[in-house]
Amino acid sequence: MSRLRAVLRRLSDWWLALPQAVRLAMPVLVMVVLWLSSSKPPSSRAPSMLRALLHNGAHVVAYFGLAGAWMLALSSRSGARAGVPSRRIVLASLVLSIAYGVIDELHQSFVPGRHCSLWDIACDVCGSIIAVTLLLWTFGGEARFARITVVFAVAALVSVAAATWLPM
Repeated sequence: MSRLRAVLRRLSDWWLALPQAVRLAMPVLVMVVLWLSSSKPPSSRAPSMLRALLHNGAHVVAYFGLAGAWMLALSSRSGARAGVPSRRIVLASLVLSIAYGVIDELHQSFVPGRHCSLWDIACDVCGSIIAVTLLLWTFGGEARFARITVVFAVAALVSVAAATWLPM
């Protein structure tokens, strides 16, 4: 576990060394990619369970990336407590990524062949929280953040399964 934390810390430090303008561009790019992908009508190929699982799992991964990008974009190398982001930064990262997920789901309800899903929003929320708690564990090393990450990873698996197999 400490080796993983060390690797994540080195990557985070490298990213935080970049100019903030570059770091702020990343969440915007992630949002543009998500918006473009959610604007496409669904594939005409026959649906498969594997494709549905991958699609729903991609929500977790995408919003993990979005929340992590926001948190690292808003953080600084000289933050309080040896680089641990403030509660405002944590909250802003979560609010920005989750709000975007809700807006994107509402947007999909206007795209022919797409629909708005609360399970997709649950996957987005789980991915966002996993990113933030993993980064908090990376910066601060508190075991409670590692435990919260695991809890939301399990919740993400449940959300992906529900999005795949339960009607919404």
